[in-house]
Amino acid sequence: MSLKSSVYDHACEFLDKYVDEWFSRDLDQPLVVLISGPQGSGKSYNGQRIYTHLRDKYSQKNVAYSSIDDFYLTHEDQQGLALQYKENKLLQGRGLPGTHDLSLLNECLGEVLGRRKDGLLNLPQYDKSLFSGEGDRSDDSKLSVKLPVDIFILEGWFLGFEPHLQTVEEDLIDGDMADINAKLFMYSDLLWNNPEVHSLGIVLATDEIQNVYMWRTQQEHETIHVKGSGMSDIDVRRFVDRYMPCYELYYDDFVRGENLGSVATLTIGIDKDRRVFSVKTRAIE
Repeated sequence: MSLKSSVYDHACEFLDKYVDEWFSRDLDQPLVVLISGPQGSGKSYNGQRIYTHLRDKYSQKNVAYSSIDDFYLTHEDQQGLALQYKENKLLQGRGLPGTHDLSLLNECLGEVLGRRKDGLLNLPQYDKSLFSGEGDRSDDSKLSVKLPVDIFILEGWFLGFEPHLQTVEEDLIDGDMADINAKLFMYSDLLWNNPEVHSLGIVLATDEIQNVYMWRTQQEHETIHVKGSGMSDIDVRRFVDRYMPCYELYYDDFVRGENLGSVATLTIGIDKDRRVFSVKTRAIE
């Protein structure tokens, strides 16, 4: 396939190969598709299209789609977290590891991995436009998916980031990032380093992490157009500023590692216009 093809085209080619192989094993185990990319890189847009592709191709399978963003703490709980860590500027609002309801995520993942044969999986929905762009999650807004789930798609900007094991000799992490690094272990253990999770990874790798500022501003303009409210351009820059220490510490190692998925990982390089300039596949299992 030519590099002129889109992210979606490359992702579908990758998935068609490895999803077919997975179900040919007849293991009766769900397959998780992890999609990771910086904010605004197109992971949600492509994730939704990938969901439709897999749902239509594997019509006899139950396919579910969610975002790590949908598992953010409620606005009230986020305010409580910010107060608890009032000296940590990185936790003064949603976004980074530690600002999600991991109990809820663990519960939902348990339903997927448990292979219960009937009932519904209730996935949360998060509205980023509420509270002037601070966002909130409502218990009244849920997406119900029939069980058992055969393919579970989860996308998020830091999926696959590896927390550092800090030693006395290595003073790599201090200050605000020490809290984030400690919390990242919980996500890692639950998802990409969990031996019970059999996964395909799709990584959108930008050639310049500063592209996030432009992409995230474009996103917010669209949110305001659709929802009627959201963050100002200045608020967006301040919002993205909180993410940059995390990118600086983990992102390059994550992209070079090519091991988001436990079965196989597709890494798609994209430029500031989200055009594909490189494609690499690494099979692991």
